[in-house]
Amino acid sequence: MIGKTCQIVLVGHEVHKLMFSIDKEIYDKLIFITEKEKLPGSEKALETLRDIIDEYERRKVRVENRRFNFLEETKPIAELTHLIYQQKKLDFENIIVNISGGLRYIDIWLYLACSITNTKLIHGDFVYEGDKEVGIRKNDELRTLYLGELTSKQFEFLELFFNPYSGYSEFFDEKFSFDENPLLNNRIVYDSIEETRIALNKLRGKASENITRGAINGFIRKLDRISALQIIPENQNKKKITISYIGIAYFLQKLFEDNLKN
Repeated sequence: MIGKTCQIVLVGHEVHKLMFSIDKEIYDKLIFITEKEKLPGSEKALETLRDIIDEYERRKVRVENRRFNFLEETKPIAELTHLIYQQKKLDFENIIVNISGGLRYIDIWLYLACSITNTKLIHGDFVYEGDKEVGIRKNDELRTLYLGELTSKQFEFLELFFNPYSGYSEFFDEKFSFDENPLLNNRIVYDSIEETRIALNKLRGKASENITRGAINGFIRKLDRISALQIIPENQNKKKITISYIGIAYFLQKLFEDNLKN
């Protein structure tokens, strides 16, 4: 691999199991992921985290801990997508997500984020004695799905749900986690399709063609099909519309990659 590598590691309950897998890869930085909420097994995971951070700090490896909201459905997809592009902005060209310590549904959210961002995803192929991991053969790279990306018009529509910003890098400011970033944490909610139509016409400016309600409905249907919107019907004629966490992940992917090309 050319360039610096950041390995993002989901923390489980077994220190040595994680270390077997981590040390099979080249890395310049390790980021350990734990849950924000108190879940069954949280105390054991925090104990693992303390031990594993102590070990890698002793080795003079750069380490961080990030805490994700695993109880808020699909939110880890956006959180991991944001973290991946933060690290890319910090010149870590190679990102590896290690789910060897993952449990059940948590792995699914991280898998989807890696599919959206086309990020390498690994899980250890361990050697066992009984039910105990005593070594590792290799890390298996898990094949992710191609989920496509937003069109420029879909991206423009999703931009309506964020407050004004002066440059794309504001979304990936390393000073802020996902929840601390004011652009990501204070998203706009529209109370009707008509409100979104007015906002899009305002965004495009007076020189552009006035967009119709039918066109807005078309955007909403296509984005809802890929779960990029959160739509809450209040009655037959009124809906609250905002961007979903999956939509945020798609938006951040398009935002970062387009600016990288430019």
